[in-house]
Amino acid sequence: MSFTVLIVDDELPIRQELRMFPWEEHQTELIGEAENGEEALQFCHNFLPDIVITDITMPVMDGLELFRSLKSEFPHAQVILLTCHSEFAYAREAIKLGAVEYLVKVTMDDRDLEQALQKAKEAALQAKALHRGEADRMRWEISKQLLQHYHKEEQSDAVADAAADSELEALFHRSLQVKPPFTLAALHVQSRKAGNVFLLHEIEEGLTLLEQQHSFTWVPADDGVYLLLFQTNSNHLTSLRTKLETIIEELYRSFDRNRSFLSDAFRLYFVISEPIRSREDFASGYRLACEKPVAIFYNSFVRVFTNQLPGTVSLEESIMNEIADKLQKAKWDREQLLRTVREDFAVWAMKYRIVPEELRAFVSDWLRDWLRENEIQEKSWKVEQRIANSCTIQELSAAFLYEIDSVDGKKKLRREIAEAKKFIAANLEKQLTLHVVSEQVGLSPHYLSRLFQEETGVSFNDFVTKTRIDKAVSLLKNTSLRVYEVANEVGIPSYRYFSAIFREWMGVAPTEVKKSYGNTRPLKGEIK
Repeated sequence: MSFTVLIVDDELPIRQELRMFPWEEHQTELIGEAENGEEALQFCHNFLPDIVITDITMPVMDGLELFRSLKSEFPHAQVILLTCHSEFAYAREAIKLGAVEYLVKVTMDDRDLEQALQKAKEAALQAKALHRGEADRMRWEISKQLLQHYHKEEQSDAVADAAADSELEALFHRSLQVKPPFTLAALHVQSRKAGNVFLLHEIEEGLTLLEQQHSFTWVPADDGVYLLLFQTNSNHLTSLRTKLETIIEELYRSFDRNRSFLSDAFRLYFVISEPIRSREDFASGYRLACEKPVAIFYNSFVRVFTNQLPGTVSLEESIMNEIADKLQKAKWDREQLLRTVREDFAVWAMKYRIVPEELRAFVSDWLRDWLRENEIQEKSWKVEQRIANSCTIQELSAAFLYEIDSVDGKKKLRREIAEAKKFIAANLEKQLTLHVVSEQVGLSPHYLSRLFQEETGVSFNDFVTKTRIDKAVSLLKNTSLRVYEVANEVGIPSYRYFSAIFREWMGVAPTEVKKSYGNTRPLKGEIK
């Protein structure tokens, strides 16, 4: 875990000297500097550093005044004081009031700063744990109350309605610091089941860090859904869209920086409500925001949806025949069939916005018949699996193409995809996000993602994960490395996350594989 640090001192040489300290080696990140307490306080309002290292004697606002303001406004920030000999009395007083440590400028060396940082980190961890526990309890309690209001049956008595409105408004104002009109934005986290608890924990940590910076309040709403409440203003829709895009981008960047092995395993998007002005508005806004929009299947690169989304249509015979006729004409010419799927299928599906379940069933049935005509029966179960796992029209089209193109097992990978697979296999212990690999092979992340699925039949993330698990199995069987060392070797440094993913893919825990070395019984993910 990395802690953020702010330096506050009006002397440039002191700031320059502190810049040279090896912050990263001590799990810290220097995120800013300020020349006085007033400037530092403004910085804290925007970026919430974990640790503030401040001089005592400064112009405008001195260190002690800054310290008192920090304890009042940001009680979880830890303060290290820089002092001269003449300021000892003030420094000792500040320690009594809660400063972590004081350091004498003229004699301070790296060792002194290391020890002070260690104290500050330990205090920050403890403060965060206490705050997180209480904050989590409060958020879940508020979530429960909101859900009760949402499920509460409509009452015909006007007096009772007025009382319910008043009760809900008081909850918004007292616990959520908003008052009507406000807007609900539901953050949806789309991910695989395994490791989901770790992903959601990181999302919640990220939302808590961003909460003050972007002026919202969040509470859990459902499994993988979080409600963010924003005060509505005159230009709320445009400004809110921009803010939500920024929040998603910052969450993704945080994962790339701190949990790269998770960063491509999920998708984030928002659904926003109309402005909430009453209990009736809340009930409808809550429902529409928290429901997964069908449009997500056809708009896989959109990050912010409104609740005014186009619907889907059932796959009637006349609509089906439009694409079925083209497929029928091309089915005996492999290249023509591939062109039909690549150029016509997705366009046709998006034109009508067919119900995704019905579209998947159509593709599955068509491929099953086509494979039967080609006398290839043993692939049917794989077809069903790939089609059923397609979450977007792009993934479904890619799966469709892959099954046709690899029917005889002679499919040749494009050079970029072959290079991507080779790079992944050689760098499993490193960050392997779409952005990292796409730079290596000279493609955009979006294009690599689509092409990878078309060429290999699996998503980029599934391929990376499976390759890591395969190497982990080999290391567990053939080396003396401990399980946590194996996890590090394959690029999943979180032991708990590694165990969860390993169990999902292989059907057993990594410790069981280690214990049963030499057992000839094949694992779930192996073919013998």
